[in-house]
Amino acid sequence: MEPKIIICGMEHTGTTLISDLFRQVPGLDSGFECGVLLRENPVDFQTLEPFADNMTRGWGITREQLSECCDVEDHTEFYDRLVNCATVLPEGTTAIFDKTPRYLYALTAVLERSTAPVVISFKDPKAIVCSDFKRAKVDDFDAWYDDYMPKKRGYLKTCYKEFVANKDHERVVTIGLEDLAMNSRATMERMFAHVGEEFRLDYAIIRELRYENTRNHTVSADIAFEYLRHFDDAQCKRIETDFALAEDWFYT
Repeated sequence: MEPKIIICGMEHTGTTLISDLFRQVPGLDSGFECGVLLRENPVDFQTLEPFADNMTRGWGITREQLSECCDVEDHTEFYDRLVNCATVLPEGTTAIFDKTPRYLYALTAVLERSTAPVVISFKDPKAIVCSDFKRAKVDDFDAWYDDYMPKKRGYLKTCYKEFVANKDHERVVTIGLEDLAMNSRATMERMFAHVGEEFRLDYAIIRELRYENTRNHTVSADIAFEYLRHFDDAQCKRIETDFALAEDWFYT
C-alpha cells in the first residue's frame, strides 16, 4: 500500500500535532516516524541511521522484521510488509500515513518516490530557534546562538529551498503552525480536504495524546508564539536578520 498522507516539515514545527489531528480519522494511523522515502530503494534504508533504528521503536517491530520490510523492490511493498508486522497500529487500521520531518530536506526526491498527497508544516524562524533553545537547556542565549546559528541556517536553507520549489505542487499543501493556531477551523478544513477527507468538528479535540511532543488536546497559540515570552526585541531582530532567507515563514 501507499501511505494515504506524507507529513513533513522542519523538526518541531508541528508535524506531530498534525499527525495527531489526522489520527482522529477512523481507520487512519501510523507509527511515530518512518524515513524510507529518503532512499531510492528500500534495501538501502536499513543502514540509514538514526531513522532505521528509530523505526523499530516507533512502529513496534524488530530489527529482523525491518530487514524483511526492506528486502523488496519498491516502497509500496515496503509499506505492505510494515503494516503486516507493526504492533503499534490499533485494531481496525485500514490506512497509514508516513510522518517524517526530514522529508522536507529531500522533498523533490520524496515526491518522485510516492504518489501520496504531502502536508508540509512550518513556523516562524523565531519559534524554530525558541524550540531549539529550550531543548538546549542553557541560560546564556548569546553564547549558545553564536555556535548554533551557522549550522542551523545551513540546514534551514536547504529545507526552505525545497519548500519554495514544491509549495505549488498539486500534491502539496503547506500549513503554518501560526495559521493552525489563529485560524484553526479553516486551516484544518483545508488540510483535510487536501488528502481527500472531510473535516469534522470533533477532530479538533485530540482524544488521545500518544506522544509527549503534543502537549495539548487542542491547537494552542501558546505553542506557536512562545518565543514572545522567551526572547526580547533585540534577540528577535537578530533571528529575523540571520534567517531572513526564509521570508515566507515569518508570521506577522
